This record gives sequence, structure tokens and C-alpha cells, in this order.
Amino acid sequence: MAKIVITEQIDPAGVALLTAAGHKVTELGLGGGVEITPEQVGDADILLVRIAEVTRRLLEGCPKLKLVSKHGVGVDNIDMDAAKECGIAVTIAPGANSTSVAEHAFAMLIALAKNLPTVCGKYREIGFAAKNCAPGIELTGKTLGIIGCGRIGSRIAKMAHGGFDMKVLAYDPYITEVPEGTELVSDRDRVFAESDFVTLHPLLNKETAGSVGAREFALMKPGAIFINCGRGPLIDEEALIAALQNGHIGGAGLDVTAVEPCPPENPLFHMPNVLLTPHYAPTTKEAAVATSRIAAQNVLDFLAGKPVEGRLV
Repeated sequence: MAKIVITEQIDPAGVALLTAAGHKVTELGLGGGVEITPEQVGDADILLVRIAEVTRRLLEGCPKLKLVSKHGVGVDNIDMDAAKECGIAVTIAPGANSTSVAEHAFAMLIALAKNLPTVCGKYREIGFAAKNCAPGIELTGKTLGIIGCGRIGSRIAKMAHGGFDMKVLAYDPYITEVPEGTELVSDRDRVFAESDFVTLHPLLNKETAGSVGAREFALMKPGAIFINCGRGPLIDEEALIAALQNGHIGGAGLDVTAVEPCPPENPLFHMPNVLLTPHYAPTTKEAAVATSRIAAQNVLDFLAGKPVEGRLV
């Protein structure tokens, strides 16, 4: 029997798998983004985590810890160098929430193209005259730029080309194949300069942190729409705010921000052409069950000495 600590709430399906296998499961019920302490983990063998911070202090302070199973795919909340040095395995749940995130990003894109945030607000304020306040644009024939064309980016590319006959440009230096109807480009600037919509989906690492800033926003077409359902630190948030305030960018859909939760005083909360959601993109019933099951199954396979899907360390 292994001792397993689950830091945050997950779908009961994964917990049931672990308990049915006879393991002792402790659910901490922490909020997202908090730092986990060694005292909270104690002598556990396994840590199953969502977005709580897994620091070097934690990993070095829990000598019995053998595995960190990530509920999701982004590992920017886990000190990977420390995990390697401590001999602690790290696994992710690849593909479990890709469809949910892709659909959320596309929902934001459509809503902003049709000016739904502005028109809905104006309808409440001025009545039926709101129908003439902010004409939207059609997606058909427009260009979508994708930075990072992995599982999520590829799904969005298929939606854009297959569903709306959009031209799709993708930049991703780590792949050689993209979905039908997508052009894989080597010049990253082309994505920003030629697209009517730009959506971000690269992993967050030392190379991509802050990789979209004032220069990239200046390259974008006047009135273009920007979507980020990846990670907040991928962009220079102040530069985005400036580009929105000066009217160069027509709107932004953000599921992530530099600081989470986003402070109420952040200007992004007060812009009618900005959709801001609380890291909500993966939050669907289907994704919750799938991610919980995969994260739990990774634990069971690891303990059984089997190959583990999505093992990074």
C-alpha cells in the first residue's frame, strides 16, 4: 500500500481508482497556485498535483517521495531540475484536456470576432440600439496564426480550416507535420504580421517565457485579435494592455494571466473588448474525468513498474 497525497480537488474517478487498488489517499483540498509544504506531504510516496507549487524545498524535504503525477500537462509549477536531482519521477496526463482547451480558445475567438462582450453589455445599457454599435467580422476567409501546434494547436487548426475555411499559419520549431490546410512556417514574425487572429499554445519554459511582447504586438495587424489559453507568463502582460489601450489590438481572450488569480484592479478586467476567464479552459466534465483517470493510472502503472504514459523524468 502506498501513501498518496492529492493536493487539490480532482474528479472522483481518479480517487476511486487509487482507493480501489488499496492505497491510502489523502486529499488536501488546497487552492490553486499555493505552495505545498513538506509538512502537508509528510511521508507520502506519491504526490498528485494540479497547479499548486511543487518547489525544491518540498522535494528535498520529502525523502520518501517517489513520484509527482501532474493532473494536466504543464509542468511550470514543478521544479523539474530539483525532481531530477532528487530522483523523483514526474508524469503528465497528455491529451486529456486538449479538446476542452481548444474549444475554449475557439469560443473566445468567435465571441470577440462577433463583438459579443461589447454588444451584450450595450444591450443592457441602451436597449435594441446596441445592434448597430459594433459590427462584427466573419471568420470565413480570415487568417489564423497558431504559435505552438501540438495537440491543442492542431485541434484548433482543424476547426479553423475545416469548419470556417480559414487560412492557418503555424509556427512550432519542434514539429515537422501539421494538419491538412495548415501552413507550417519557419518565420515566426509571419504569424503575427499576417494573421487576423493569433492564438498561443506553446509549453512554458525558459525559452518561451515572455516571448510575446511589445515587438510582437506591434507586428500584428491593426484590429487583430489575440488569444492566450496557454500560460500567462508566455506574454508581457503590460505590453498587451498597452496595445489594447492604444487600440492597435482589437480584442483579447485570456484564460491565463501573469498573476493568478488576476487582481481585481488589473485593467484587463475593465476593458469591454477583453474576455478574461480563471484558467477555466480545461474545465469540462469530460476533461475532468479523463485527466483524473490518467493521472491516477500513471500512479498505478508507476507503482507496478509498468511503462507510464507521459513520463518526463
